Amino acid sequence: MTHSAQHITSTAASIFKLTKTLTLENLREPTALLWTAIAPLGMFIFATQNNRALPPLEENFLASAAWFYSYISASVAFFGFSFYLIGRRESGFLRSFIYQRNAIRLFLASHTLSYSLLSFVYSSLFYIVAKPLYGPYSANEFFYLTACFYTSYLIFTCIGLVIIALPIKFSTASTLFSLMSFLMLLSGYLGAAQHSTPHAVTLLSPLYLSTQIFLGDVSLPISFLSAFSASTLGIYLTGRFFRTQPVWSRY
Repeated sequence: MTHSAQHITSTAASIFKLTKTLTLENLREPTALLWTAIAPLGMFIFATQNNRALPPLEENFLASAAWFYSYISASVAFFGFSFYLIGRRESGFLRSFIYQRNAIRLFLASHTLSYSLLSFVYSSLFYIVAKPLYGPYSANEFFYLTACFYTSYLIFTCIGLVIIALPIKFSTASTLFSLMSFLMLLSGYLGAAQHSTPHAVTLLSPLYLSTQIFLGDVSLPISFLSAFSASTLGIYLTGRFFRTQPVWSRY
């Protein structure tokens, strides 16, 4: 095996190990599980019970669940992917050990893969629990919603990367993201409760564009390619300009 092949193999193994560690760490976080999975599910079930007059047809599930799928994707991108990086940026560990460019690229690659896996977990969990309220499971529907969800996640990841580039401290980011969480959950409920005419608040929400992808009003392939390209570029730029401050003189 050549030196370059050994280097690639070693790097891939390191990314795999770190991705596994980060994924398990994030799955053990009760706060993230509460706001990203349990709260949207509870709100969706509550909204469904208030609209039992609607027949449990597949298209009604899509119309009702689109806002909540969008909210979950935004939560994973904002309060997981972005918030985690802002917090680690100020941590002693990151400033001490992950400030060299190669280490940053390795960390960002693992971090990105970890939250891609988590986005799939949260999307699948919502479908498994919520879908029976509207009829039997459908493989085609599941894969379509998963593709829409990941596209939505990539869109919000782009926004999150812009927030990461700002000179925001952890406490400020925590307050901002908490406020955004409440407003997005509220807009999700209003969007689900008004199937025909969206509320004025929802039209101003970034979730509205995301729901149009789920509903087929915006092209999924074009949205995915655009979001994937933009997020890839954003992650590359983050790797190049990610601000860290070494705290040990020997580094």
